Amino acid sequence: MFTGVTAHLSGALSQVQTEASGPTLGKVSESLTLTCHISGVPITDSSYAWDWIRQTPGRHLQHIVLQYPFTGLQHIASSFQTQVSSSADPSRNQLSLELLSPSAADVATYFCSSRELGKGRVLETQAGPGQKRKEGV
Repeated sequence: MFTGVTAHLSGALSQVQTEASGPTLGKVSESLTLTCHISGVPITDSSYAWDWIRQTPGRHLQHIVLQYPFTGLQHIASSFQTQVSSSADPSRNQLSLELLSPSAADVATYFCSSRELGKGRVLETQAGPGQKRKEGV
């Protein structure tokens, strides 16, 4: 078994709120699904893109996937392409990230975040344990 997937994350910037949930414990090689419920804006709003990010103990943040539900497109980072599957459910206004065959190396805190798109500038918010974050890129 492995542990470390944060089960409940929440955060807000402006009107957009993200809340991730999923099991905190899983068995090695058994798939595990995390869900991120979005409120304040439809996930299909063309002003937003959505990310899944993780932070392993003592490591830097690792970007997993960037989703554009308004177009149906997504970009999974090359190091995760065989390890995860992601989807968007507009009827529930939520995103899902499935860890296909997790191993001990996948022990991490997983974040869902929003990106506000517009005129060459991206503003990011991250849902994380007890933190609110705003970055300009």
